Amino acid sequence: MYACDARWWDHHEPIEFAGEKWTQLPLNEPALHTQQMAVIEKYGLRSIQGGHGSGLGEPHIHYGSNSGYQAINLAYLWGAAEIILLGYDMQATGGKQHWFGDHPDGPMKVQSHYDSWMTDYSRLADGLARAGVEVINCSRATALTCFRQAVLEEVLAC
Repeated sequence: MYACDARWWDHHEPIEFAGEKWTQLPLNEPALHTQQMAVIEKYGLRSIQGGHGSGLGEPHIHYGSNSGYQAINLAYLWGAAEIILLGYDMQATGGKQHWFGDHPDGPMKVQSHYDSWMTDYSRLADGLARAGVEVINCSRATALTCFRQAVLEEVLAC
């Protein structure tokens, strides 16, 4: 499970999840580093160093302005040869900002920046293709077209 920022963890924890929980630890951003360290310790999260950058990050993740982007970068760093995406709507599906709905009022209530995310994801897709990593977008409704799109059941049947 991956989420990038302290506000998300503070809002959603405790989460019943048996697997590992991951977040990013900012490089060269002392204030954010301190904030993330507090959340990492508070919730027992694992972390990967992250920073601003374009495309595929090595040896740390690039932010890409959202958790989904960072999770893909992390899967690559772990050696994934194939990555299957679920819930990557990248649009206001059914009038909701995220696949799970809108965040409630409060610090998590922010506008999604789909247009700029699309540019970032295209750069990430180019880097992953050069690295020989196949990414398949199996989201039911999606505006993210830089990865091959497929139906999850068909991909899993192969």
